[in-house]
Amino acid sequence: EGRQGIAQLFDTPPLPYEQAQADLVEVVRKLESGGVPLAESVDSISSGHAGTAIGTAFGKTLAALRAGERFSDALSLAGLALPDYLYQLVSAGELTGKLGQSLQTAVAQMEYEDRLRREMRNALTYPAILVFSGIAATLLVFIVVVPKFANLLKGKSDHIPLLSQWVIGTGMFVQAHLVWVGMVALALGMGVAAGLRNPHMRSRAFEALVHMPLLGGWIIQTEMGRWAAMLSALLENRVPIISAMDLALRGVKVTALRNSLQQVLRDVRGGTRLADALANNQAMQPTGINLVRVGERSGELAPMLRALASLYENASRDRMKRFLLLLEPIAILLIGSVIGVIMVAIMLAVTSMNDSVT
Repeated sequence: EGRQGIAQLFDTPPLPYEQAQADLVEVVRKLESGGVPLAESVDSISSGHAGTAIGTAFGKTLAALRAGERFSDALSLAGLALPDYLYQLVSAGELTGKLGQSLQTAVAQMEYEDRLRREMRNALTYPAILVFSGIAATLLVFIVVVPKFANLLKGKSDHIPLLSQWVIGTGMFVQAHLVWVGMVALALGMGVAAGLRNPHMRSRAFEALVHMPLLGGWIIQTEMGRWAAMLSALLENRVPIISAMDLALRGVKVTALRNSLQQVLRDVRGGTRLADALANNQAMQPTGINLVRVGERSGELAPMLRALASLYENASRDRMKRFLLLLEPIAILLIGSVIGVIMVAIMLAVTSMNDSVT
């Protein structure tokens, strides 16, 4: 029926990345267990997930295989939310006769990237909780504590300091318009959530984080580690270095780093050695450049890049730990300062009233 007829089978939307990854791991295990044929392995996955989106996708992949399509082409048409490099690795594995090894390398890289995403998400969750806790504590003081003192000072505001007037006035305003304040806060929260769902806004927020102290360096090291690990995985499976660098570059999210590595790719395409291109564009620290240069000279570039990725991963973990160690006392200090100012303003108001009475 031709490729167009096969492509018409694949009309399902992209599947969740984590779900596709888990089932691809299962495919790899079946491929490595006693030489089970590829079609039989895919059929087993499809039967084991019958009635689900992933089962439907693998069923259509099986249909494409039986129609004569290569496994890499069948996967690319199936609507699975898989990274671009997986298809290159599968295609390289088909050419070299090492499909199982290529799939295993792809899954290892996917799990590595998933681990980085979880670490970044976990690291940013704690600051978010601290910020929201501080805002909630401040609002609680304004809503509950300040109005009670305001009632005691009613009609005597002329005798209290300006700071106390501001704090008490703000507390009374919040209590009087609590519903509107809640609605505004809810609207802001929904606006932030909608903005983060927008790819453009999410990208801009990510770029803003890059310029923050400690956090920015951690993100850069994480991105470099991902790039080095991806490039190593592709080279290990005999993907040409130009194609491998192009695919690895697609996973880099930081604009400045991506532009620098893009220039490195242009230089390598023009005949420059990778280590020299990295040095000329200052895309990497001298230690990493030396590892790449040793790998090129010894013919072991892929293992050296893998070692470089491990170095960046360890360095990024250390930066994350330092960031979290500094964040907790800073956040507590800021929250305590805000609440302390409120309480000082209230005490100044009370003492001013006592002085006026005496």
